[in-house]
Amino acid sequence: MKCIALLCVGFGWLLTAGAAEPEPIDVAVGKEFAISLQSNPTTGYLWQFAKPPDEKFLKLVRTQYKAPQSKLVGAGGSEVWTFKALAEGKTTLELNYQRPWEKSIPPAQSTNFVVVITGPTSKAEAPAASGH
Repeated sequence: MKCIALLCVGFGWLLTAGAAEPEPIDVAVGKEFAISLQSNPTTGYLWQFAKPPDEKFLKLVRTQYKAPQSKLVGAGGSEVWTFKALAEGKTTLELNYQRPWEKSIPPAQSTNFVVVITGPTSKAEAPAASGH
């Protein structure tokens, strides 16, 4: 009975996590921005690039897993991906939530972020984006 409840809770989380596409991210050249994505590495799933970002526009600075505040064993947290904007333009980040060893199985979840990079003189602000 407990297994069924956990599967339902996990399935509900997966359904709501990718329900809506996020708003475009506006950032100025030379600035960093972060994307936070719900994640639970205890299941074997990780966020990965569906395709590498365009190196003309973006550089991946770091990825970091933030553990949940919950003390429950196996509770999910979030992955925070930090990027630096390199050149003016528009690009898309495409990410898949999947197990790295399951190459032939479709990802459990996918998300896209449109990134609009403005010139260094622009006052664009880049708050952290969140993929739920």
